[in-house]
Amino acid sequence: MNNLSRGRTILTFIGIILGYFIALLDTTIVNIALPKTAEYFNRDVRDISWIINGYNIAFAVLMLTASRIADQFGRKKLFLIGLILFTLTSFLCGIASTLDLLILFRVLQGLSAAIIVPVTIPLAIQLFPKEKHGAVLGIWGAIAGVASASGPALGGILTEYFNWQSVYFVNLPIAIISFIVSYILIKESYDKTASKNIDIAGMLTISAAIFCFTLGLIETSDYGWSSFYVLSLFAGSLLSLTLFIVVERRSKDPMLPLSLMRISTFNASSISLLFTSIGTSAGSFLIAFYLTSLRNMSVLEAGMTIIASSLTATVFSVVSGPVSEKIGGRFLASFGLTIITVAVYLFGSLDADSSRFDALWRLSLLGAGLGISVVPLFGSAVNNIPADKLGIVSGVTNVARTLGMVVGVALLATMLSSNMKNELSTARDKAIQTIQASELDASMKDGMITSIQSMNIESLQEGNAQQKMTLEKVLEQVDQREKEAFLQAPSQKQETIKVAFDHNREQIKQLWPSINAEIRSDMAKGFSSTFHLVSFLLIPSIFIAFFSDKRRQKVNGETKRTAVSSH
Repeated sequence: MNNLSRGRTILTFIGIILGYFIALLDTTIVNIALPKTAEYFNRDVRDISWIINGYNIAFAVLMLTASRIADQFGRKKLFLIGLILFTLTSFLCGIASTLDLLILFRVLQGLSAAIIVPVTIPLAIQLFPKEKHGAVLGIWGAIAGVASASGPALGGILTEYFNWQSVYFVNLPIAIISFIVSYILIKESYDKTASKNIDIAGMLTISAAIFCFTLGLIETSDYGWSSFYVLSLFAGSLLSLTLFIVVERRSKDPMLPLSLMRISTFNASSISLLFTSIGTSAGSFLIAFYLTSLRNMSVLEAGMTIIASSLTATVFSVVSGPVSEKIGGRFLASFGLTIITVAVYLFGSLDADSSRFDALWRLSLLGAGLGISVVPLFGSAVNNIPADKLGIVSGVTNVARTLGMVVGVALLATMLSSNMKNELSTARDKAIQTIQASELDASMKDGMITSIQSMNIESLQEGNAQQKMTLEKVLEQVDQREKEAFLQAPSQKQETIKVAFDHNREQIKQLWPSINAEIRSDMAKGFSSTFHLVSFLLIPSIFIAFFSDKRRQKVNGETKRTAVSSH
C-alpha cells in the first residue's frame, strides 16, 4: 500500500468513525442538559425524560431493520442517508419551540442513528486486510467507549458555557465532515447472498418485539414491574418475538437468517455484550447518582469524574484488538468481564465520605475491563460468521449492547429505589428518635420531624443541596413562628420569646449535622447493596464469554481458529 492509498484509507476510516461517534455520543450527551431543558420549557422531570427515552427506543427498534436493508441495497447509501437525517434532526432539535416537538425530533434522530451505527463495522472492516481487523475493531471499540462515556462531560461543558441547544448543534459540523469524506471516498458494499426482496413481516415483528420490550423496561420506573401495563408490554414483546421466529422459519429470504442463531460463539458474544452494557450502566447511571447525591458534586463534576472509565477503556480497547487476534478472544473476554464484575463489586465499598480518588480508580478499573472485553467480543462475533452476514451481525450485536444498557438502567433504578427506601426508612426512624430526645420545644420537634418524614428517594435526587434546603425550611419555620409569637405576645415577654427561639435555632443547628450524617450513611448502604447485587448478576457472563470464540489450533506452526459453520 503506497502512501497515497494509505492516506486515503485512513481518511475514509476517520469519516466513518466520525459518523459512528456522534450517533453514540447522543445517547448520553443530552442527559446533563435535561435540567436546563426542563426549566426552558417549564415541564417536569417525567416529561423531560422522554427526550432520552424517545431516542433510545427508536435507536434500538430500527437497528436490525436498517442493517438488513443496508446489506440488500448498499451500506454506503444507508450510511449517507443516516448522516443526512441525523444532521437535519440535530438542527431541528436545537431550534425546537416546544417540548413535544423536541421529543418528536429526538425520536427521528434516534431512527437516523440506528441507520448509521450498524453499517460502520462492515464499512470500516472492508478498508483493511483481515490481519488488521483486530486493530480496526480495537479503535472502533475505543471510539465507542469515548463517545458514550464522554457525553456527560462534553454535555456539561456545552450547557455550562453556552446553552442546552448547543448539545444538538455540536453534531452539525462533525456530521457534515463525515458525510463529505464518506460520499467521496467510501466504496459501496453489499451482502452478495442477500435477495432484494424485503422481509416486511420479519421487520415488523422484530421491531414490535424490541419496541414493546424497551418501552416496558423504561416504564418500570413509573408503573412498577408487576403493573398490568408493563406486563402487557412484555407479553406483547414475547408474542411478537414468537411470530418473528415463525415468520423467519417460513420465509425464503429472511431478514435474520436463523442459521446464525445456531452459531454458539455468536450467541455467546451477543449475550456477553449485553452484560457488558449492564456493567457500564453501573459505572455511569448509578455512580453518577452516588456522586451527586452523596458526594455533593455538581452534574458537571460527576461527568468529569466518570470520564475516567472512558479513558482507560480507550487505552485497553486499542491494545486488546490486536492481542485477541493473536491469542483468541475467549480468554480476554472472560478476563475483561471478570474485571468489570470486580469493579462493580468494589463500588459497593464506597461510603458517604469516600474521596473522589476512591471513585476514580474504581471507574478506571471498570473502563479497563470494558476495553479488554468489548473488542474481543465484537471480534469473535465478526470472525466466526460467514463474511457476507457482517452487516446483520453488526446490527444484532449493537442491539444487544443497547438493550443491555436499557435493561441495566431499569434493573438498577428498581434495585436502588427498593434498597434506598429501606435504608431511608431506618435513617428517618433514627433521626426522629434523636429529635424527640433533644431539648427542643414540642412544636419545634414536630416541625423538624415533619421535614425529616418528607425526605425520600425522589427528593434526594438533586443531591445534598436538597438536604440543606430541608434544614433551611425548618429554620424558616422557626423564624415564622417567632414572628407570630411576637405579634400575639405583650412587649414585656418578647425578650423571653426571642431567647427561647434562639435556643431552638441553636439546638436545630447542632442536631442537623449528626442527623444528616446518619441519613447519608444509610443512603451509602443502599448504594452498596445495589452495587453488590449487580456484581453477582454479572458473574454468569464471565463463563458465557469463555464460549464467545473458537478454540485455537496450531496449523503449520500458526495459531488459527477452527473452521466456522453456520449450520
